Amino acid sequence: MKSRILITFFVLLLAGLLIGCGGNDQTQNTLTISASDDFKYDPETVTVKAGEEVTLNFNNKGEVEHSFNLLKADAELEHVLKEADDEEHMHEELILDVHELAGGESVTETFTAPAEPGDYVFFCSLPGHAEAGEVGTLTVVP
Repeated sequence: MKSRILITFFVLLLAGLLIGCGGNDQTQNTLTISASDDFKYDPETVTVKAGEEVTLNFNNKGEVEHSFNLLKADAELEHVLKEADDEEHMHEELILDVHELAGGESVTETFTAPAEPGDYVFFCSLPGHAEAGEVGTLTVVP
């Protein structure tokens, strides 16, 4: 009788663990993205649900300034970088613009994820940073 109760207990425990671990669709409402002096974002790819409010915690773990800019779906990174001196034009191409942060600084911003599923580019707008690889992808899922 004791072994039957023990087996039942472990079966229920295992079932509870499996249920608790299920349903993870890898989307997040809160993103934490860091920039560093190796001109990389960590992580380089993140996933959110279309149309949801998203909180971005952006951290500069480096010593030089870094920024975070999220492009609209129809914007081209190369074109935006060429027009970087024209701030007004660049803002027209962005969903989110987190201005330059000094080394060690952090900021929290909130934005609405695009309604259209797809891949959206984020990048550092400081001269040479995106060209050196400081670029990432925000994947929007239905």
